[in-house]
Amino acid sequence: MTGSMAGAGRKLVVVVLWCPVMAQAGIYICKDGGGRTLTSDRPIPECADRVMREYSDKGVLKREIAAPLTPEQKQQLEAQRRQRQAEEEALAERRRSDRALLARFHNEQEIEAARQRESATLSNLIVQQKAALHVARKDWSAADGNKPRQQLLGERVQEIDKSLRDSEGDLVQLNAKFDGMLKRYRELAGSALP
Repeated sequence: MTGSMAGAGRKLVVVVLWCPVMAQAGIYICKDGGGRTLTSDRPIPECADRVMREYSDKGVLKREIAAPLTPEQKQQLEAQRRQRQAEEEALAERRRSDRALLARFHNEQEIEAARQRESATLSNLIVQQKAALHVARKDWSAADGNKPRQQLLGERVQEIDKSLRDSEGDLVQLNAKFDGMLKRYRELAGSALP
């Protein structure tokens, strides 16, 4: 009698221990490639590439298991991730640049003074290049009968002219840089005001 009661007790313990596992077991449902609805108590291998739903034993939707991403979707997600990263890096760089701008200049007059200092060197170079170009053109005209000399001086005129255009372009870029700095300084100073 005790032996059969012990056996029954063990069975009861096994059933009691198994009940929580059974209560948490889910029901998986999906549609296969042919449109048939498949159901199982564990994930369905035939639906590994499709959306699968897991329901509780009471029929309540617990979760939806998304289908694996296609290579195109993975590429698109990676492109979006790279774009977000680039935007975040650009924003961080902008913040560093803003801090450096505010640390370097305390008012608009300091920005204009820095512009004058940096542009003075370029302006002087442009004046010198214009004078050298004038002399080179004059020498080229004077060598009218001497073809080899005129060719050599023509090359010199082109060289000085190119250098002059480069310097003038550099001056335009320098002024554009300082215009941008001044504009950004005003934006930052304006946002810092109460």
